[in-house]
Order: sequence, then C-alpha cells, then structure tokens
Amino acid sequence: MAKQTLSASMLSDELARVTQELEHVRGELQQYHQRLTGLHGLTNALASSSDEEGIIKVLTKGLPRLFDLVMVGVVRSHRHRVWIWSDLQHREREAHVRRYLLRRLGQSPSHHTESYAPPRGVRSRHLRLVPPSVSKQFRQEVDSTLGQEVFLALGSEETGLLLVQPKNPERFTPREREALETVGAALSLALLHAETRQRVSAITLRDPLTDLLNSHAFDSALTRELSVGLRYGVPACLLLLDLDFFRIVNERLGHAAGDQVLKTAAELIRGTVRDSDIVGRYRDNTFSVVLPHTDRQQARALAERLRERVERYPFTIEAGQVRTTASIGLAAIPDTTVVSVSEWIMVGDVALNDAKSQGRNRVILHAPKPPGVACAMALSCAA
Repeated sequence: MAKQTLSASMLSDELARVTQELEHVRGELQQYHQRLTGLHGLTNALASSSDEEGIIKVLTKGLPRLFDLVMVGVVRSHRHRVWIWSDLQHREREAHVRRYLLRRLGQSPSHHTESYAPPRGVRSRHLRLVPPSVSKQFRQEVDSTLGQEVFLALGSEETGLLLVQPKNPERFTPREREALETVGAALSLALLHAETRQRVSAITLRDPLTDLLNSHAFDSALTRELSVGLRYGVPACLLLLDLDFFRIVNERLGHAAGDQVLKTAAELIRGTVRDSDIVGRYRDNTFSVVLPHTDRQQARALAERLRERVERYPFTIEAGQVRTTASIGLAAIPDTTVVSVSEWIMVGDVALNDAKSQGRNRVILHAPKPPGVACAMALSCAA
C-alpha cells in the first residue's frame, strides 16, 4: 500500500513538472507568435512606404514594439545621410554614434549632414550582398559595444548600415538576431523600391527632350500656387514663352537642329529664373514659368531679362549658329478674372498672342479689367 502511494506521489510530481514545462513552452510559443505577427506587420508596412523618410518613420515606430532599444543609427553611403534615434538617457551619445557610422562607411563626418527620425527605434541584421570593396570598409573599426550591426545592400554602387543597441545586449537571442536579419532585408528592399518609384515618377513628370516639367506636372504646380493665391492673396505670376519663327528652324534646318535649340532654350531659362521658380515645357516650342510670391512688376522685370538673353544668345547647332527671339505673355494673380488653372493659362495665352500680333520679341502683361468693366463687356457680348 505504501508502495502504491509512493508511486502515485511520483506520478503526481512528474505530471506537475511536465505541466510546468508545457506552460513554459506555451509562453515561449505565444511570445514567438506575437513577434512573428509584429515582424510581419512591420515588413508589410516597410514595403508599403513610398519614400525614404516614410520608410524610416515606419521602421522607428515599429521596431520598439518588437525589441527593447536604447539607440538606433542608419547610414547610407551614397546619400551621405545619417539618422539617429535614442531614448532620453542616451541622447548625449548620438554625436559619437553618428561619427562611428560614417567612419564605418569610410566617410568623413565633417562633410555630411545628419537627419533625425521620430523618437522610436531602428535596426536589422546581416545581408550578405555587400560588394567586396565595401566589405573591406565595413571591416574597419568595428565596435561591438555599440550594439548589433546590419549591412544593407542598396544597389551595385551603394551600401548602408544599421546599428541597433538593445537595452540588455546579453539577452539578445539567436531568434532575435534572425528577426533583425529579416527586418534588414525588408528595409533594403523598401529603400530600393522607393528609389525605383521615385525615378519612374520623375520620368513620367519630365519632358524627355528638355528635362523640364511636362504639361501635366506643370498644371499641378499651377494648381498649388493658385490655391495659395486665392486663399491668402499671395501674388504669383505665369510666363508663357514662345520662340519666334521656330517653325522655320525645323523646316529649313531639320528637327534635330530644332531639338537642339529647344534644349538650349530650356537651359537658358533655367539659368535665368530663380531656384524657387518652376519651369516647364508646355507645348511644342512654348515654355512656361511659375513665379511664386512675385508681383507684376517683379515678374515683368524678370521676363524682360529673359527676353533679352534669348535675343542675344547664339544657339549653336551642328550647322553653325541660330539666332531667335522670344515672345512672352505674363498673367498675374490675384486677378478677378482668374479663379481656375484653365483661366490662368487662358489669360497667359491671350497676353502671349498679343505679344506675337504686336510684332513679337516683346513682353505683354495681361491687364485685368475692373469687375464693372468686365461685367459690361460680358453683357455687350451676350446682346
């Protein structure tokens, strides 16, 4: 009887031990499932981000939910950019980490800018797609005390590095390192895809001959400036510039010569206007310029300067040189007759046509009519 009681007691103890082990395994599986779910959500969010800044924000917001971090750094070799995040207790070390990251890429900290992500974490682990020459750079001055490092392959000519410092490096498990490797791979792909989308977007918004904004992209700029002008009364001006007698250049010298004249004219316009001004090729030999925060007098002075430069410039083509002139129509806002982009372009076209009909090689400013006169003219036309 005592033997049976002892056996039952042993079985009970064994059952309790097994139950305890199962509870421990269940807890580990639950944590693993939560991490996988968070990892899946983070990688999906990275893939859905459309630009570099958005990717960094997603990364710095999502990683602290997976790992307990005190410091994160991201550096790109080609763009010479550094992002640093840290908790409040480690802010004084940010400059040191920045210098370290730049040195790891073989770059001088004094020649590059740094960027700061929102107060959240970043990181990843090992991508083995680093070109051999860059690998040698990465082998310089490794400081394991700063945390886990992640190499990012960002194309044939660029690499990146992520540095992640957990709060307790000794508890950084192999599974956590594998998760960081997955995040690093997702981050690399997200940055590459964002750059591809940016290039494609730039191509679709640019005129292939002159590299100026095409008409669709230019309309977006007009819409933005008109919205600001209508809401806040901020002045802005539109210039429409035609190269005079351009058809003769195409007919007599060929379209290749005409294309060269257009490319040179585009460079001339960009070199004359301000950096804040927006230049586009609106149609054929018509160029368009938006002058934000510019009143009529300022815009007219710039248009005259542009007209004079075109008149004096020797346009070089294969057969020699071509001389031409420019007719420019100027339409300014605020204007009581302009409440839409199509109306703004229309009054610019009217001014441009007036410049042509008055002998070309001149600037004509569209003069808005007072509301009473405009109303009387409309009634007269309707009668």
